[in-house]
Amino acid sequence: MVFFIARNKVRMHDTDMAGLLYFARQFRFAHDALEDFVTSEGYNFDQVFHHEKFVFVIVHCEADYYAHLKVGDELKVLLACEHIGETSFTIVYRIYNQDENLVGTVKTVHVTLDTATRKKMTIPDKLRASLNKYREDSSS
Repeated sequence: MVFFIARNKVRMHDTDMAGLLYFARQFRFAHDALEDFVTSEGYNFDQVFHHEKFVFVIVHCEADYYAHLKVGDELKVLLACEHIGETSFTIVYRIYNQDENLVGTVKTVHVTLDTATRKKMTIPDKLRASLNKYREDSSS
């Protein structure tokens, strides 16, 4: 299986009063990895939001936490596409710390929308090809 790999770091603003990762910040690490992935595939969010005929939005997200993270922890986020449908796709993220321990997982479900109508549309071929590079399963 091929993963897109993004790097990140736990910053002070990611933590709570105990100095541990604030739970919602795990979604930031996943979203940062998604942004890095999309950029690596030749898109940038300004282009997607203002010049493409489609956008993809998150309609579901979930996370599991396996270990504490603290300020300064170096992170490696592995991104893979778990499922690609007609109008939606699912991305899974595995987050590891600097000791290569799995510290959390995130899953996001995205729906592709026509920018003019805001209705579901078929995933564009270029985006589908990008997602297929990091495909986790074998079904279409």
